[in-house]
This record gives sequence, C-alpha cells and structure tokens, in this order.
Amino acid sequence: MIYGCGIDIEEVDRFNKHYFEKGKLSDLLYDIFTTKEIENYSYFGKEAFLKGFCFKEAFYKALNSNEVDYKDIEVFFSDNKNFEIVKSDPVKDIFSELSINRIVAGLQSNDKYAVFKVVLINK
Repeated sequence: MIYGCGIDIEEVDRFNKHYFEKGKLSDLLYDIFTTKEIENYSYFGKEAFLKGFCFKEAFYKALNSNEVDYKDIEVFFSDNKNFEIVKSDPVKDIFSELSINRIVAGLQSNDKYAVFKVVLINK
C-alpha cells in the first residue's frame, strides 16, 4: 500500500545560479547536506548536488512530516544513475510508527533538468 509519494524537478541552470557562489558551495548547501553527502557529491560534481537536493525535496513531500530535517535522510551516488538512501534514527522511528518498509525512488536527468520521484510503501 502506498503511504505517500513526492516528486521534484529542478532546473540545472537555476540551481547552479542560486546554490553556488563564485565557484564555491553556498552556505545554504551546508544546511541541507551532511558532511558525508558533500564529500560524495564533490566527487561527482555540481550535478550530484542538484540530484541530492531534488531527492530530498521529493522525499519530504512523500513523507509529509515536519518532524524530520533535511539532514535526516541522505542519498549517496555511486555513478550518474545509481544511489543509496540512508535514513537517520528519527526517520527510522517514523517509518516504524507508520509501518513504512520501503522507499521506491527514481531519478531522471538531462542537461536542463533533474527529476526525482519517491514513493513510500507501507505494509
């Protein structure tokens, strides 16, 4: 059974304009991503930050809870399409309370846009 679903689309040029300042990460990105995510994304370049942000937005839309923070869910990329999702203890607790046992997430991107879809499945 589907608990919730979320989708987010980000425009590459717009994201880069607002989240990178003179070739450096803006302060806002340090509020959104964990140190481990920043290290992972730095390996893959600007596009990884865009995809990570897109995932987090879609996830929070699907969960629809103000009890979690951006850093409570992490996504790590192993290449352009493959990723791993890591939940914090507060997210694990919420999943347990709501009987959510699976995250189905899909990524599509091109030179202009990135789209992440997230569906949370419960028992």
